[in-house]
Amino acid sequence: MNIGNFGLVIKNRFFNQAISSLCAVVLLVVAVPLTSQAQSDNASQPEYGVIFEKDVPIRTRDGAILRADVYRPDVAGDQKFPVMMSLSPYQKAMDRILPHHSPFTHVERPEPDYWTARGYVLVFVDTRGTGSSPGQVDIWSTQEARDYYDAIEWSAVQDWSTGKVGLVGVSYYATTQWFVAGLQPPSLTTIVPWEGWADTYRDSVFHGGVFNQGFYGRWWLDVRGKQLLENTRADNTAAMSEDLIYNYMVHHMDSEWWEQTKGRGQFDKIEVPFYSSGNWGGWNHHLRGNVEAFMLSTAANKKMQIHIGGHTDAFYSDEGKTELLRWYDFWLKGIDTGIMDEPPVKLCIRSSVNECEWRFEDEWPLERTEYTTYYLSGDSAGVVGDSIHDVKLTTSKPESEQELTYSAGPEAYNRANQGLPTVSFVTEPLEEDVEVTGHIKLVMWVSSETDDLDVFAYIRDMAPDGTVETATRGILQASHRKLDPEKSTPYRPYHTHDEEQKLTPGEVVPIEVEIWATSMIFEAGHRIRLDVNAHDGQHYFAAYNLENNTIYTGGDRASYVVLPIIPSE
Repeated sequence: MNIGNFGLVIKNRFFNQAISSLCAVVLLVVAVPLTSQAQSDNASQPEYGVIFEKDVPIRTRDGAILRADVYRPDVAGDQKFPVMMSLSPYQKAMDRILPHHSPFTHVERPEPDYWTARGYVLVFVDTRGTGSSPGQVDIWSTQEARDYYDAIEWSAVQDWSTGKVGLVGVSYYATTQWFVAGLQPPSLTTIVPWEGWADTYRDSVFHGGVFNQGFYGRWWLDVRGKQLLENTRADNTAAMSEDLIYNYMVHHMDSEWWEQTKGRGQFDKIEVPFYSSGNWGGWNHHLRGNVEAFMLSTAANKKMQIHIGGHTDAFYSDEGKTELLRWYDFWLKGIDTGIMDEPPVKLCIRSSVNECEWRFEDEWPLERTEYTTYYLSGDSAGVVGDSIHDVKLTTSKPESEQELTYSAGPEAYNRANQGLPTVSFVTEPLEEDVEVTGHIKLVMWVSSETDDLDVFAYIRDMAPDGTVETATRGILQASHRKLDPEKSTPYRPYHTHDEEQKLTPGEVVPIEVEIWATSMIFEAGHRIRLDVNAHDGQHYFAAYNLENNTIYTGGDRASYVVLPIIPSE
């Protein structure tokens, strides 16, 4: 992406929660040019060879040793260069043998030959207890963030360093950037978290209070496998003995453990300039963190860009690297690339999951948003034949109350695995294009024959031929419905997740579901569709999900969804 000149054809891979189910399709991203050629020409040009140093030791404050691979421009004399650093448990040695595309999704770091040629030092660090770094692994922890801090300060005083350090990378490499930035290392100059969550509890492990079993059951085994089964297997095999899944399950409510032991972005302490790069398709894990950090950080210089496509496609594209170069050149080298003259928000506004057009904005959420209430109805719509309840979504509040009861047991779980919806609320065909860009809130009155229930809510674009595309999703376990009134807004609930409020069987309660931010133009003739499912086939299937649940609509128990409509210019 320049990311302003993103007019290439790339592959789009839709990841499920395990990032293992791949569907490669050709993606044409239509965009208008958002940067000038003159600005791009100011960026660093390739002029250096590379010097590679393997397993360079970095001593941390407690005496532990981290080992790093260092890629430096090949120059004579004492010329110094800024540093770009990444840290993870994915083993830096794997980067030298794996291709930079799926299914090898652990390769999410910059390419040394591109960056060293342009006058940057790349430092790839094996986090404690992984790869060639001895010790005991502690995934996404405050200990890891402190180690990262020490590695940053180490790199700033090396003979080849200008003392300016930027962080770089996708997913794990992005998440750890949020964590260490809150510690404010003196030599940290800028970060670019590319598709990375910031709140491990809310964004990834317990989205809505429901354990993300499908992803973590596979991901943690894969991380261990890369460590213990590959040719790059480490000598310190006991280091991978952290019982991560056990620790997550034991701490199934938000608590100081998530705040102090495992990492979380401290937004009020992130003051370093940053470029938060998200993906509209990242509602499995990443997108919420990219948006949340941009909104809440106190940094004076910050930008947010949200693209589409596969998990790493944009990062490795020529346009993506050009945009990154413009950012790092400005903050690490002082080159005026024009990037800070542009508005702070850059969004690729989708007309489908495969097509979008770039648009600059001055803020997020967009000030001109018209938050519009659509009511859930019990009246038949007659357009979604494979749903248990095929009913209407309307801007008119239903006068009488109706009940929609569905099974949450094995039948619903099997339906989820087949991609079949449970309850579908659909509008009439739209008379004109409708742009939905921003945060979404779903309010429902519900009950269960048991003491709890799970809601998986999807906003989907339904074409006249009945095909659908998912714009975004939200999850909530009803017992986690407690809200934080200070952090909640009229368009987005914020749940405390600090206590369980179990249901009494048959008790009717209101719940508010945070549906993650999105952008989609629903074209004339299409329908806006809200699917409320009992399961998704990936998250934990609890024993309470064995009986029936009920959604109430209309009357005194009117359920509704608030959509962020952007008026046409």
